[in-house]
Amino acid sequence: MLWQLVWVCVLLVLLVCEAIEIHVDLNASQKKCYGEELGKGTLLIAEFVTTDGLLSVNVADPSATIFSEKDKMEIKTAFTTNQAGTHMFCVQNLSRKGINVKLNIAWGAQARDYSSIAKKEHLEPMTVSLKKIEEELRLYHNIILYMREREQGLRKTNDNTAFRVIGFTLFNVALMVAVSALQIYYFRTFFRSKKII
Repeated sequence: MLWQLVWVCVLLVLLVCEAIEIHVDLNASQKKCYGEELGKGTLLIAEFVTTDGLLSVNVADPSATIFSEKDKMEIKTAFTTNQAGTHMFCVQNLSRKGINVKLNIAWGAQARDYSSIAKKEHLEPMTVSLKKIEEELRLYHNIILYMREREQGLRKTNDNTAFRVIGFTLFNVALMVAVSALQIYYFRTFFRSKKII
C-alpha cells in the first residue's frame, strides 16, 4: 500500500504543470494579470511577445515587484524566486489599438535548457533525464516545504481564533450567571417588599 502511494506521488510530480503558453487579446491600454504559486528557489523564465504594438510588463512576488519593463514589442526575463507564494505576471497594452500578446512562462525543470547542459557536461540521455527528475523533485520538495509553512501559519491562526472563541464563551457564561444572580436578587427584594414571600 505504501509503495502504491509513493508511485502515485511520483506520477503526480511528473505530471505537474511547469509551463504556461497562452495568447491574450488586449484592447487599447488594457492590462491583464496572471498568477502562479511557486516555491522558493525556483528558476523562472518569462517571455512576452507581440507584433502589433508596445507592451509593459510587471512581474511581482508576494511582497514586491521583481521585474518591470515597458515600451518594447518583446520582453524576456529570467530569475530565481526569493520567496514562496503567488507570483503575478501583468502585461499591459501601451498602444491605441488592440493587440495579441503571446505569454510563455516556464519554471522548474521546464525552464532549464538540458540539451546545452548535456553538451557542456558530456552527459548521456539517461543522465539528462535523471537531472530533469531531480529538478522536478527539488521543486516538489520546495512546494511541500512552502505548504508546511502555510499550514503552520493557518494552524496558529486557528488556535488563536479557538482561544478567543473559548474566552468569549466563558465571558458570556459568566455574564449570564451574573445577570441571573442579579435577577434572583431583584425578584427576592421585590417580592419581600410586596410581602409575598
